[in-house]
Amino acid sequence: MKKTTIVTYPALITADENNTYDIEFIDVPEALSFGNSINDAVTHGQEALGLALYNHRSLPKPSDIQTMHKESNQIIVLVSVDLAIIKSKIKKPTVHKNVTVPTDLAEKAQQRGLNFSAILTEALKAKLDS
Repeated sequence: MKKTTIVTYPALITADENNTYDIEFIDVPEALSFGNSINDAVTHGQEALGLALYNHRSLPKPSDIQTMHKESNQIIVLVSVDLAIIKSKIKKPTVHKNVTVPTDLAEKAQQRGLNFSAILTEALKAKLDS
Protein backbone atom coordinates (compact mmCIF):
# COMPACT_ATOMS: atom_id res chain seq x y z
CA MET A 1 0.00 0.00 0.00
CA LYS A 2 1.39 3.42 -0.98
CA LYS A 3 2.08 5.82 1.88
CA THR A 4 -0.16 8.87 1.68
CA THR A 5 1.61 12.16 1.17
CA ILE A 6 -1.40 14.42 1.61
CA VAL A 7 -1.44 16.36 4.87
CA THR A 8 -4.10 18.70 6.24
CA TYR A 9 -3.60 21.53 8.72
CA PRO A 10 -5.93 24.19 10.07
CA ALA A 11 -5.16 27.78 9.16
CA LEU A 12 -6.34 31.16 10.35
CA ILE A 13 -7.33 33.68 7.70
CA THR A 14 -7.43 37.33 8.69
CA ALA A 15 -8.67 40.21 6.55
CA ASP A 16 -6.19 43.08 6.75
CA GLU A 17 -6.37 46.81 6.17
CA ASN A 18 -5.07 46.43 2.58
CA ASN A 19 -8.13 44.41 1.51
CA THR A 20 -6.03 41.26 1.37
CA TYR A 21 -6.26 38.10 3.45
CA ASP A 22 -3.38 36.82 5.55
CA ILE A 23 -3.11 33.08 6.16
CA GLU A 24 -1.13 31.51 8.99
CA PHE A 25 -0.74 28.01 10.36
CA ILE A 26 -0.57 27.68 14.16
CA ASP A 27 1.20 24.32 13.90
CA VAL A 28 3.67 25.49 11.23
CA PRO A 29 4.45 29.12 12.13
CA GLU A 30 6.97 29.55 9.31
CA ALA A 31 4.19 28.95 6.75
CA LEU A 32 2.78 32.42 6.12
CA SER A 33 1.15 33.85 3.03
CA PHE A 34 -1.68 36.06 1.81
CA GLY A 35 -4.08 36.51 -1.08
CA ASN A 36 -6.46 38.98 -2.67
CA SER A 37 -9.40 36.76 -1.69
CA ILE A 38 -9.98 33.92 0.77
CA ASN A 39 -9.62 31.38 -2.05
CA ASP A 40 -6.42 33.07 -3.21
CA ALA A 41 -5.05 33.01 0.35
CA VAL A 42 -5.80 29.29 0.66
CA THR A 43 -4.06 28.58 -2.67
CA HIS A 44 -0.97 30.53 -1.60
CA GLY A 45 -1.22 28.93 1.84
CA GLN A 46 -1.00 25.46 0.31
CA GLU A 47 2.31 26.32 -1.31
CA ALA A 48 3.65 28.00 1.85
CA LEU A 49 2.62 25.01 3.95
CA GLY A 50 4.19 22.51 1.55
CA LEU A 51 7.47 24.41 1.35
CA ALA A 52 7.62 24.86 5.12
CA LEU A 53 6.98 21.15 5.74
CA TYR A 54 9.40 20.01 3.03
CA ASN A 55 12.44 20.00 5.33
CA HIS A 56 10.69 18.69 8.46
CA ARG A 57 12.00 15.30 9.57
CA SER A 58 8.75 14.65 11.41
CA LEU A 59 5.52 16.47 10.78
CA PRO A 60 3.87 18.47 13.56
CA LYS A 61 0.54 17.20 14.83
CA PRO A 62 -2.33 19.30 13.41
CA SER A 63 -4.35 21.24 15.98
CA ASP A 64 -7.95 20.32 16.63
CA ILE A 65 -10.11 23.01 15.04
CA GLN A 66 -12.68 22.51 17.83
CA THR A 67 -10.21 23.90 20.37
CA MET A 68 -8.43 26.53 18.26
CA HIS A 69 -8.66 30.14 19.38
CA LYS A 70 -9.59 32.74 16.80
CA GLU A 71 -10.38 36.44 16.89
CA SER A 72 -13.73 37.78 15.68
CA ASN A 73 -12.13 38.96 12.40
CA GLN A 74 -10.63 35.53 11.64
CA ILE A 75 -11.93 32.35 10.08
CA ILE A 76 -10.52 28.85 10.37
CA VAL A 77 -10.03 26.80 7.21
CA LEU A 78 -8.50 23.40 6.58
CA VAL A 79 -5.69 23.37 4.03
CA SER A 80 -4.43 20.18 2.39
CA VAL A 81 -1.22 19.78 0.43
CA ASP A 82 0.36 16.82 -1.33
CA LEU A 83 3.97 16.71 -0.14
CA ALA A 84 4.94 14.44 -3.06
CA ILE A 85 3.96 17.19 -5.50
CA ILE A 86 5.94 19.78 -3.53
CA LYS A 87 8.96 17.46 -3.46
CA SER A 88 8.74 16.92 -7.23
CA LYS A 89 8.78 20.68 -7.86
CA ILE A 90 11.82 21.43 -5.70
CA LYS A 91 15.14 21.25 -7.48
CA LYS A 92 18.07 20.51 -5.21
CA PRO A 93 21.39 22.00 -6.27
CA THR A 94 23.91 19.44 -7.43
CA VAL A 95 27.68 19.34 -7.90
CA HIS A 96 29.70 17.45 -10.46
CA LYS A 97 32.11 14.88 -8.98
CA ASN A 98 34.60 12.71 -10.79
CA VAL A 99 34.88 9.19 -9.39
CA THR A 100 37.19 6.30 -10.11
CA VAL A 101 35.79 2.76 -10.25
CA PRO A 102 37.30 -0.52 -11.41
CA THR A 103 36.94 -1.03 -15.17
CA ASP A 104 35.05 -4.32 -14.89
CA LEU A 105 32.43 -2.75 -12.60
CA ALA A 106 32.04 0.24 -14.90
CA GLU A 107 31.53 -2.04 -17.91
CA LYS A 108 28.96 -4.23 -16.12
CA ALA A 109 27.08 -1.17 -14.90
CA GLN A 110 27.04 0.33 -18.38
CA GLN A 111 25.76 -2.94 -19.88
CA ARG A 112 22.87 -2.89 -17.42
CA GLY A 113 22.14 0.77 -18.10
CA LEU A 114 22.79 1.81 -14.49
CA ASN A 115 22.95 5.49 -13.61
CA PHE A 116 26.19 6.18 -11.71
CA SER A 117 24.93 9.46 -10.23
CA ALA A 118 21.72 7.89 -8.91
CA ILE A 119 23.58 4.92 -7.42
CA LEU A 120 26.20 7.13 -5.77
CA THR A 121 23.49 9.41 -4.38
CA GLU A 122 21.56 6.46 -2.93
CA ALA A 123 24.74 4.99 -1.43
CA LEU A 124 25.73 8.31 0.16
CA LYS A 125 22.25 8.78 1.62
CA ALA A 126 22.35 5.27 3.09
CA LYS A 127 25.85 5.78 4.46
CA LEU A 128 24.94 9.17 5.96
CA ASP A 129 21.51 8.00 7.23
CA SER A 130 19.63 10.80 5.46
